[in-house]
Amino acid sequence: MVSVDDIPAEVKWEIAAKSSMDLAMGYSAAMRQVLNEKVADELEETVWAEGGKGIAEIASSIGLPTGNAQEVENAWDVVGAIVMPGIEAEVVESSPDRVVDKITSCSTCSQAKEEGIPTEAVCRPCRAFNKNAIEALNPSYTQHFTKRMCLGDNYCEAVIEKKHGITLEAAPAGYHEEEE
Repeated sequence: MVSVDDIPAEVKWEIAAKSSMDLAMGYSAAMRQVLNEKVADELEETVWAEGGKGIAEIASSIGLPTGNAQEVENAWDVVGAIVMPGIEAEVVESSPDRVVDKITSCSTCSQAKEEGIPTEAVCRPCRAFNKNAIEALNPSYTQHFTKRMCLGDNYCEAVIEKKHGITLEAAPAGYHEEEE
């Protein structure tokens, strides 16, 4: 007879993470069956934003510092690897006030493709989750994307920086974050 203790921790973790994402995708599909698209989008974005806020509690519970952009990025990298495995990223710019990550593999985008869901559908919830996670880790910082795989770019580029208000006129080339 097989026991749950016989299954390697890594396999259990992978199953739990996939099941969690399957549940989120299922809720999304169900909302779209009973609600109009705009209401479903707003509800989904709100749910994912609230989920992002919970990242700070996880980071705090494992003692991760979040005093500057580099620490916030590191905390999000560690906790993100736990709650959303399959993200591959590298830091391409780093200072205490600003960090730029290049994400070359995204499990959320990949799963949407596998399930035949347009990748654009995961863009807003992902943005809400990430932005709220960063701001919960340290309210002095925010995150925005300058490139998005779900919108057709070859990779995502995420910028964590001190809050200062970005305008589309001052945004870097290729910036296509939706205005808040």
